Amino acid sequence: MAVEEAGPARPRHRADAWAARLLTFSAGAVNALGFLALGGVFTSVVTANSALTGVALGGAETTLGVRAALAVLCYVLGAAAGSWTAARAHRGGRSRPAGFLLLELLLLWSVAGWWLAADGGPDAGQGTAVLGTLSAAMGCQNAGVRLTMGVRAPTAYLTGLLTGAVAEAVTARRVDWQALGNTTLLILGATAATLLERSLHDAAPLLPALLVTAAWATVRAAPRPGNAARPSAPHRPPA
Repeated sequence: MAVEEAGPARPRHRADAWAARLLTFSAGAVNALGFLALGGVFTSVVTANSALTGVALGGAETTLGVRAALAVLCYVLGAAAGSWTAARAHRGGRSRPAGFLLLELLLLWSVAGWWLAADGGPDAGQGTAVLGTLSAAMGCQNAGVRLTMGVRAPTAYLTGLLTGAVAEAVTARRVDWQALGNTTLLILGATAATLLERSLHDAAPLLPALLVTAAWATVRAAPRPGNAARPSAPHRPPA
């Protein structure tokens, strides 16, 4: 009933909003890391990576095209895993929307540990594997957010959101502040990762891992309808 969900609904939506902001910032950082340190390929921009794959098939920039194709493939696999995890979390009437973030965290912290162990970043072969892992993490994030937070809260693919904001501004004379805010957060995330990669290269992958950890903690701590405390039975005095 709506009355029963009124209590936890507001803090839950607020937690989802803050988590989405953290995830958007993190996505900017991950894409910057892929572009700067992993062969000039983005980790969640499927349109650009698909075009680069086509360029390679046409006989130009073969190495770049192979990396882009790998990024697309791993993104798809990550999206499938994130969708399965997010959907499974709602079975049985229980709400555990942070489940897909645990999978993403496993991928991101694996990259961070791998990066630190490589002492200065992975070599070319290891970098390809790291690129695939980060792309899978972005696919997992995007699919999980779509299923648990709604399609109005994209965190790493902003083309549709920005296009809708422009159309709304032109046709309805209304500014979509969410779209502008998400775009700004992604830019700031990429800026932060770039500064960190250039000043403290070994620690660069820690930024997105820490941000997603904070997002997971934010969502996990919020009350959920399925986790609300049930009222105790009324006390009956002994006969």
